[in-house]
Amino acid sequence: MTQGWKDPITARIWDTSGDKINPTRGEQLDILVYLLAEFIHRGEWILDLGYGSGKVEELIFERIPHSQVIGIDNSEAMAQLALECLSPYANRFIPLYGDLAELSKLQLPVSEIGAVIAIQSLHHLSAQDMQKAYRHIHSFLRPGGIFLLLDRLKVEDEVVFPLFRSVWKRLDGYHGSETAPEEGDSFAIHETTLQEEGDFPVNLETHLAWLRECEFHTTTLHVHGNRGLIAAVK
Repeated sequence: MTQGWKDPITARIWDTSGDKINPTRGEQLDILVYLLAEFIHRGEWILDLGYGSGKVEELIFERIPHSQVIGIDNSEAMAQLALECLSPYANRFIPLYGDLAELSKLQLPVSEIGAVIAIQSLHHLSAQDMQKAYRHIHSFLRPGGIFLLLDRLKVEDEVVFPLFRSVWKRLDGYHGSETAPEEGDSFAIHETTLQEEGDFPVNLETHLAWLRECEFHTTTLHVHGNRGLIAAVK
């Protein structure tokens, strides 16, 4: 990826202002954490692929008293932010350094993974690496375990782009966010921005198809514009 997450200044800026360009994140995270609270058994671990600054872990620990998380990330700058954020929960969080494109190299310190979550992280992978990641995620989970993907979805083409643009403008008017400027004034600008940032989102149908190829049972829980929450059960 090219966003510069490994730079401490970039990491800090994202940590303090990231939600301004994705105002649906709060509601979708609320759903995700509620599901974890409902379905994770006491003693099981949650695996977070791309834990970033630890904000999601903080939310999980505050709302799910028995929760335990293993986090994977390859940004030392983000890991430092997470260390600060999660110091009160140090006994419930295991950070590991790892590349999401190389999950085959991951050595998990526990045997029972009840849920895997990936929040705005897998769209940095190529199509081939994303499909490989889904196969590894399936192997990590216990039978009946859940995978929750909250991520950017692909805007298909310039014909539908104005519809998305209207949705983003509505969000900005309602939340005071900056989604529309960030996503671009035209489809061409939108596509160029994705390329420059090293983002490779795919559409909802493709995610579901790839997950089913891994023998997951899948469903879509929440979609607003080009941000979606997908669930898959082993």
